[in-house]
Amino acid sequence: MKVCLIGNNLTSLILANILSKKNFYIDIYYSKLSKTNYKTRSLGITEYNLNYLKNYFKNISKKTHFINQIEVLIKNNKINKEILFNKNSTILFNMVKYEELLSFFKSNLNFKKKISFKIIKKNYDLINLLNVKKYNLIINCESFNILTKKFLKKGITKNYFNRAFTTIITHKEQENHKAVQIFTKYGPIAFLPLNRKKTSVVFSYEIIKNQKISDEEVYEIITKFNPKYKILKHEKIESFDLMMRLPKMYYYKNILFFGDSIHSIHPLAGQGFNMTIRDIIQLDNIIDKNMSLGLSIDKNIYKDFEKLSKSYNSTYSLGIDLIYEFFRFNKNFLPKGLSEKIFTFINNNSKIKDLSINIANKGIF
Repeated sequence: MKVCLIGNNLTSLILANILSKKNFYIDIYYSKLSKTNYKTRSLGITEYNLNYLKNYFKNISKKTHFINQIEVLIKNNKINKEILFNKNSTILFNMVKYEELLSFFKSNLNFKKKISFKIIKKNYDLINLLNVKKYNLIINCESFNILTKKFLKKGITKNYFNRAFTTIITHKEQENHKAVQIFTKYGPIAFLPLNRKKTSVVFSYEIIKNQKISDEEVYEIITKFNPKYKILKHEKIESFDLMMRLPKMYYYKNILFFGDSIHSIHPLAGQGFNMTIRDIIQLDNIIDKNMSLGLSIDKNIYKDFEKLSKSYNSTYSLGIDLIYEFFRFNKNFLPKGLSEKIFTFINNNSKIKDLSINIANKGIF
């Protein structure tokens, strides 16, 4: 059996590793112009999803740094409040640098004879895959190539008019297992520990009327809301625009769209990559079930994948959007007295916080 994966990124490399271990032959199509390396991008992986990855990648835990507390701070003109999420000694999620995880999965391509890389020189090479018969599956793992733009019909699209800025700060060594999410008048800022000396920072800046903000201004805001670190230096600031995209269909003819192409969401909850891992789990289960029953592995499984994943992905994405809009609404409209009552209720209700932790970990509503 043969599979075509489009994109030389985390999603395609994870799939290549998993499918090659099931005796599939893999062709990975990629463009040299595609950006797959983000120097200051970091990823959070829930404990549930990390345990799944351990089934295929035994040493992956060595690349991650665990988080056992999440502190949510609301700091704006109307309210100054905090909510602390923790659950005994439970690991809530695990942080890792994007480029380190990418290198890890590349180094784990042990089935060299079963995996080959093919360079895409022009858009026609991708469009031509619609007529190729030699692959059992063709999975597009890229968000913005010609196939996604031409054939992926969007159902819900939302421009947040936010720009995400990412950097990594180096600071004096300290215990560093508590993530901090701060909702400010500028937008949410997350401080996400990577180890005892380094912490990832993600700042989603709310743009007003094409307003521009310099890297220096971004760093000033990060410094202003720095919760606990004695910062020594920071890496170059990178940025990207934020959108929510949820398509109507997950496949077109013989091509399945996958990962970020079928759910682009706001990063404030750190769930984007976790949703992709859950997609991988669903696809993995479908393939295993078909193989155990002696059924064919071909484009007919796309419908099964869409049926199992679409409603979940849509509900989860809209839930994260609701969290974003709630804090945005609180900042601009809710009276202080009502806001404080809401946050006090959440902070004192262990059942609500435990439910939030379980949903973030397993993605089950």
